[in-house]
Amino acid sequence: MTDKLKMMIVDDEVEVLNALKRLFRKDYDVEIFSDPELAAQQFLETTYAVIVSDMKMPKMTGAELLSKACEICPDTPRILLTGYSDIDSTAMAINQGKINNYVSKPWSNDELKNVVLQAVEQFQLKQSVQRLEVELKLKNDLLRQQNLELESKVEERTMSLSKLNEKLKSANNRQRSLFYDVIEMINLIIEDTTGGGEGHVKRVASHCRMLAATLGLEKNQVTQVYLAGLMHEIGKVSLTDNLAKSIENELSRAELSEKQTHAVKGAEILQTVPHLKAIGTAVKHQYERFDGSGVPEHLIGSNIPIASRILTVVNEFDKLVLGRISKQKLSQQQAIEFLKKGRKTLFDPEVVDAYIQLLSSKVSLEQHNIDWCVGVNMLEPGMHLSQDLVNKQGAIVLTQGTEVTPAVIAKLKSYEKEWRYIFNIFVH
Repeated sequence: MTDKLKMMIVDDEVEVLNALKRLFRKDYDVEIFSDPELAAQQFLETTYAVIVSDMKMPKMTGAELLSKACEICPDTPRILLTGYSDIDSTAMAINQGKINNYVSKPWSNDELKNVVLQAVEQFQLKQSVQRLEVELKLKNDLLRQQNLELESKVEERTMSLSKLNEKLKSANNRQRSLFYDVIEMINLIIEDTTGGGEGHVKRVASHCRMLAATLGLEKNQVTQVYLAGLMHEIGKVSLTDNLAKSIENELSRAELSEKQTHAVKGAEILQTVPHLKAIGTAVKHQYERFDGSGVPEHLIGSNIPIASRILTVVNEFDKLVLGRISKQKLSQQQAIEFLKKGRKTLFDPEVVDAYIQLLSSKVSLEQHNIDWCVGVNMLEPGMHLSQDLVNKQGAIVLTQGTEVTPAVIAKLKSYEKEWRYIFNIFVH
């Protein structure tokens, strides 16, 4: 018996199969198939952490095989090995087979191992999320039985999070890593509540940490700013689904005020844990404005916690480029211009200036592997997409992890010109 995760490799060339098995057998329980039809039958009997398939094979193409895998075991990541001449078939596989990534032949062993590792980590995360969802469902069912006066699913989520925070308090004394595991779980709940799958929370947190360090904050303050970024939307579990997922500029003043109450609710949740009180304070004041026109306490200037001032700038920028404030996504430069106009009124001018400088400093962002939003004109060969890129029609143009090449840049420029569409591309 082995406790290694299972990996399937399919290729009609025995030499290739043996080479790939030697490459991966140390880390995975590798099963190889030269017949794609036999491999497809195995989907019904075995759970694999990742499937790697060649594109050109007799009887069945890799795209067809991975399409079957998508139907039978959709949670298993699918990777396609393809030649440069197969780009049209690869595009079909991306849209029909919903492959997670592809690697061009001849491949680099290091690159292929890295792609497989990322896919396996994605599989393990999905498995963990499913287990947590089952546990949360059982807990929510128990809460419904114990308290029939709960009026909504939102209240149940809030109570569940309060209990999780109590568990976090005792667990943090035993093992620091468990603390971050719980945070990851909470982020998944937040993303489910807001309908956001764009990496918003993690990106805001990473940018906040970098910006705090750039501004010279002490190490413990940098950590608090980072955690405030991770937790800044936790209070949205108290909102209705429609309000949590709404576009801000489409709301009435009363609706916008109601939506912004998630900051206060989030602070209440966080401050039930003594070690998270400072983070709760930062989250609470994320809608304060530098000129005192914000909420909830109309704080002015430096009276606003520095963590909140940092979070406000970074969060506003990311929402602008994601289209959360208006349906029309702003380009990076348009979002920067918005920040500039809000200096001294909406935002702390020192924080704005430092963040704009940071966004222009690609070297700093790349060194820390932080994803960031750029336009096509700022793409450079060697960058990698941190999330799927979709076109005006909503179809996937490039998948997460794709390396930017001169050909990719030329293709995107041509599309923008022809369709009068601006891509916001998240890279690292």
